[in-house]
Amino acid sequence: MGVTTDGASVMTGSRVGLISQLRPWASKQFFQHHCAAHKLELSIYHAFEIFPFMQHLDKNINSLHKFYMSHTVKRKASLAQTSEALNLVFYELKRIYRIRWVASEVSALDVIRKSYYLLLTNLENIKSPSSGFDDESKATASGLLKTLQNVRYYSLHLFLMDILKLLEFESLQFQRAKGTFIGLQERHTNLIHSLETLKTNNGPRIVDFLASCKCRRVLGTADGYPQLEYHSGCHTRDLSYSNFACPSGPGSSDPTERFELKQPGSAADRSLRNRLFDASGRGSVVDMGAYPALDEIRSRIIDSIIDQLRNYFPEDDYSIFNVLNPVLLPNAETLHTVFTYSSRIIPLARRFGMEDDSSESETEDHLSDSDSRDADASERATERTISGQFGLLLKSLITSHSVDFCAYKGKGPVKFWSHFLETRTVEWLPRIKNLIMVVLTLPISSAEAERGFSIYKHIAYDRRTRLAPKTLEHLLRIRINGPPLMKFKPDIYVNDWLKKHWRSDAPGGQRQKESNVDEEIKDSDSDLLSGLF
Repeated sequence: MGVTTDGASVMTGSRVGLISQLRPWASKQFFQHHCAAHKLELSIYHAFEIFPFMQHLDKNINSLHKFYMSHTVKRKASLAQTSEALNLVFYELKRIYRIRWVASEVSALDVIRKSYYLLLTNLENIKSPSSGFDDESKATASGLLKTLQNVRYYSLHLFLMDILKLLEFESLQFQRAKGTFIGLQERHTNLIHSLETLKTNNGPRIVDFLASCKCRRVLGTADGYPQLEYHSGCHTRDLSYSNFACPSGPGSSDPTERFELKQPGSAADRSLRNRLFDASGRGSVVDMGAYPALDEIRSRIIDSIIDQLRNYFPEDDYSIFNVLNPVLLPNAETLHTVFTYSSRIIPLARRFGMEDDSSESETEDHLSDSDSRDADASERATERTISGQFGLLLKSLITSHSVDFCAYKGKGPVKFWSHFLETRTVEWLPRIKNLIMVVLTLPISSAEAERGFSIYKHIAYDRRTRLAPKTLEHLLRIRINGPPLMKFKPDIYVNDWLKKHWRSDAPGGQRQKESNVDEEIKDSDSDLLSGLF
């Protein structure tokens, strides 16, 4: 039995949790797993919570959402009017929820990025004396504008998006209905490597920002005053010292439609605001609301994320599944290593109670000797061991099904093994077949179950409380399992309904039976249901 849940005490509690109630009824091969998508969210949360400026960034985004989307429609209407005047797309601002997937936070950050020039222009209008807004709105707009004009805030905003985009892709892989443990360790390793590169290399959003904006540099002095001018070709170090002038949007060449980002205050003021020592004398950082330079914090943020990922995803927990990763399987050139490779299946088989007993293992070791005298007896003995069955299966796939083996090897573990499980020409031995089916069946995430509850709320909302349970079940089944709406054929259903029902729009107001239905539609009820999709 395998169960995947979130970390709530009702699920994992040691006394009355679901797992503790199921374990006595299950065999010793009970497999419990904390939802991978939830673990990824927890690792992100704990990685960011030690940085006050990250919490301040989240608070600022939620403040923008509250300012425009809550309490009054006047501010939102003002933003919409500004977007129309500037001929810019109006995006609904979103807030950050700690209980949502990482994709929700990425979406909220991306809306701010795409609406940056619009927000700066509208906040500037609201805080002006002639805007018609009350003093409280003007003061709030002034504070939000000051934060958005901070180049260090904007660079952190973009850097965070580059990080979360990598984590979002991994989260979506976990949330897939056909997610599997096979290949998880390899994806996890690749994710950490991609994060490591962000320590020294800029992500696509920072690269685009530096390429599209101009930074102010000192050209020299005249009469004792520095001569400043904006230049293109900015570098990462400019994010710490220079002001920036950026276009209003991609491809914008109008010099009047540019926004300026400034460095916050003097160096002495920034030092005082950014670093204060606590009373214990340990020298911990206490942020007073300012954002540090990106060069000062990028390595610390990445290291914190990687430490949490390694804490929540230990390497030993998933490495035993790598043996079934199609990318790592032997091929025609390494066919001689098949039975050596197949021995790696033993730890996985042992985890699910399918390991070989001692006599079978000894037989396999004996048969691997070059002194084997009877080939038929050797093959029969090999078939009795799980590693032997795996070796024979791989040999058959590589030699007898080489075309499909090469074609499906790069399509992912689920498609690869599902294809050969459904192929009748593949001879499956029982133990290895059961093991692979168990591994493919194990849920890697509880997102699919949670998605069902979300769909339920979309269907059975307050104005549809009288839906019959059977109707609700049918609607949920179609919505969750498909087929997609594009494959629905309404003509057959409509013609059948017209043939079987009375019409109320007949001349004279009399109800008449529909008579001019296409005579070719004579399907039975069973044929109708089969033809709807």
